[in-house]
Amino acid sequence: MDYPTLVFYVQQLQQHIEQLQFQINSLDSRVKQLEQKEQSPKTNIEKLEYHFDQLKIERLDGTLHIGISPEELQQTDDFSLPLPNQPAANHLQALNQYADTQLPPFIGQLEEEYHYRLTDDYRQTLIDDVKKQFPGRISYYASQNGNNPDSVMQQVIEELQMGLRKWFDQQLNKE
Repeated sequence: MDYPTLVFYVQQLQQHIEQLQFQINSLDSRVKQLEQKEQSPKTNIEKLEYHFDQLKIERLDGTLHIGISPEELQQTDDFSLPLPNQPAANHLQALNQYADTQLPPFIGQLEEEYHYRLTDDYRQTLIDDVKKQFPGRISYYASQNGNNPDSVMQQVIEELQMGLRKWFDQQLNKE
């Protein structure tokens, strides 16, 4: 190998090393930028999809803040409303007894009527879910009827049965 060829190869290698060094420096600065972004707390919400037909509200309390980041939320004061009066214990006890004794046969009847079988676990989950809704429904109907026990009980039970029928309808429409 002659001297001019060797010099050419060395120059080519030197240019290649300089290009690689430039790429390394560029990648190093990008890594540092990403590390800095990772350390600073950011909230990034890319897409919100609302499915109101799947929304179930068991309890409505607290404060809704629109357009405030979690960092700004920590600096705000609490303006929540006091909880309403708790439902009468005898209403709740009677409805819980209804849910334990008379609701399972009613659900079984709906399963037969709609030809839609539930597992035992799912049936119990459904009953437990219904029980969680009793205090709110009792309060609602008690405020409308002046706390008349028979009327409150009857309205809650009718609403419950109608709601279960609608739920079974929806399950069949999904299939």
